[in-house]
Amino acid sequence: MDDKEKAENVAPSGTGAQGERLEFTTEIRKLLDILIHSLYTHKEIFLRELISNASDALDKAHFRSLVEKNLRDPEIPLEIRLEVDKDNKVLTVSDTGIGMTRQELVENIGTIAHSGSLSFLQSVAQNQSKPSDFNLIGQFGVGFYSVFMVAKKVEILTLPADPNSGANLWCCEGGGDYTIVPSQKEKRGTEIRVYLKDEETAFLEINRLRDVVRHYSDFISYPIKLKGEQVNKLSALWSRASNEIKEEEYDEFYNYLAHTQEKPLSHIHLSFDAPLQFRGILFIPRTIPWDMRFELPEKWKGVHLYVKRVFIQADCEELMPNYLRFVRGIVESDDLPINISRETLQENQIIMKIRKSLVRKVLDHLETLSKDKADDYHQLWRNFGKFLKQGYRLDYENREKLAVLFRFNSSACKDEKELISLNDYVSRMLPGQTKIYYVSGEDRQAIETSPHLEIFRRKGIEVLYMSDPVDDFLCEDLRDYQGKQLAGIDQEDLALDDVKPRVQPEEQKEEKKPEQNVDVKDSDIESFLGFLKTTLHDRVSDVRISKRLTGSPCCLVSSKEAPGVGMQRFMKMMNEKYEMPKRVLEINRDNVLIQVLAKLYVAKPQAPALAHCCHQLLDNTLLLEGSPLDTRGMVPRLQEMMETLTQLLLKQ
Repeated sequence: MDDKEKAENVAPSGTGAQGERLEFTTEIRKLLDILIHSLYTHKEIFLRELISNASDALDKAHFRSLVEKNLRDPEIPLEIRLEVDKDNKVLTVSDTGIGMTRQELVENIGTIAHSGSLSFLQSVAQNQSKPSDFNLIGQFGVGFYSVFMVAKKVEILTLPADPNSGANLWCCEGGGDYTIVPSQKEKRGTEIRVYLKDEETAFLEINRLRDVVRHYSDFISYPIKLKGEQVNKLSALWSRASNEIKEEEYDEFYNYLAHTQEKPLSHIHLSFDAPLQFRGILFIPRTIPWDMRFELPEKWKGVHLYVKRVFIQADCEELMPNYLRFVRGIVESDDLPINISRETLQENQIIMKIRKSLVRKVLDHLETLSKDKADDYHQLWRNFGKFLKQGYRLDYENREKLAVLFRFNSSACKDEKELISLNDYVSRMLPGQTKIYYVSGEDRQAIETSPHLEIFRRKGIEVLYMSDPVDDFLCEDLRDYQGKQLAGIDQEDLALDDVKPRVQPEEQKEEKKPEQNVDVKDSDIESFLGFLKTTLHDRVSDVRISKRLTGSPCCLVSSKEAPGVGMQRFMKMMNEKYEMPKRVLEINRDNVLIQVLAKLYVAKPQAPALAHCCHQLLDNTLLLEGSPLDTRGMVPRLQEMMETLTQLLLKQ
């Protein structure tokens, strides 16, 4: 959301002695009501969110202090404090971070950051879905508002680090408006005063606060002090030996990093000493992170960069390629300068070497996971497989490692949930089979209607099902695997004669050659073939007798040089003027419909229905494979054929 959109989310309703009063928009008021009354079950999460926001403010203050010399209060310690006022039922969370200007208060607190939040949260509220591990807080920019689960009023007193800006006091009672008034504050940072509801005073108890901090915020990188005592461990988990860390500690650290309560699917503990020295912990999420699922413009949790225990950059894109953007974690290096900037990172050779090591480590870990925990890997593949496929085009150096990780559904799978690897496919190839065969389509159900599969079913040859949109690009790039060429089953010249089934397929044992219900000669078929070529000459490149069809009347095949049909469809979607290459129409001379049409052509070559049937045969094939066709020509043709048929029926 840009500044203009954010500004439109609030509207001034007047300024009085109490300061400037601003109203939330209707959308924000509805969203706030859902957040307060309908969504969350673990109310203590509000404290995690306030502490996380404070930590972010400290990160920003620390980073700016490295590059700016004129910040307010440069010697102030970076810390978070919790204070309790039982008499007035007030809990205060304060930090010495970057602070906020008046405009930043409007943009960061007065609005909900991401579009689409309201409709999604409304559906959740209507479904009364309140699972204990619900992960929306922190994912939509609405974490701060969770404070109103326990508060009847909230005040934010903030003084920016910019010495030219003054302090402001923000106040809201959880209704449809809030006020901002100029104020006074001695030191930079932000102080949030939470006026607790009468039934929520348990959050004034020291032991309760200590337990919440240790559960949710133990790994915050700054001291969290309660009554002068530091509550959190302030431990860089990645700096410890992996054999000293319990699984629960990894889970807690991931919860802190990702603002979630679910456990990660897997983690990678990094420790490199030569030739570069860096450490870290990377996590593979169990489910798709919300910033990826909704393609939010702001990336909430990627891989963070630390240098010598100093936070440098959140979501450091230079550390991880885009196709591995689902990986979360922290990487720390002692070989980088502390004052490194974002621009310098993009060209730094050390960062490039660290990135190279990280990518290989992640891919090796995924391969190990696929062997040792196949169910976990299949869950990962269902969530992130499309991103790994994208990597094959982008990461030429790691293509072999990526290909090993790919999973597909196939004709040998029992249902759409079963997945196989390319290694599985190659190990099951039949004697005489030299290629890895695939077919693309919208989904398994659509693919299995393809007439091209008929000869493969008869011979018992496994075919990979490519149903992901990115598969069309993958097939263009993934030309071969272990010396076996990939080939689409819709290509001409399949050359399957040398393939020998190990065991005759059951359906072939029972299959009998179709009985000819029509007395048709080979010469009749040849004559009709010529008529098809003439009638469809502007739509197909040729018409031939098929060797691949066993039941369907016809199919379309592509030349080896042409891009796959899926890629052609994509190009047509991107550019309406793109002309899809003409293909060869193959007909099944044993199909009853083809035999009847051949017989009719020999008997009545001038019959108008013949040309209609030829075009409809081709359109039926295009419909089955999901290719674009001219419905404006097809519909009138079908109507005319229906009129002719009904007239014939009336005459009987």
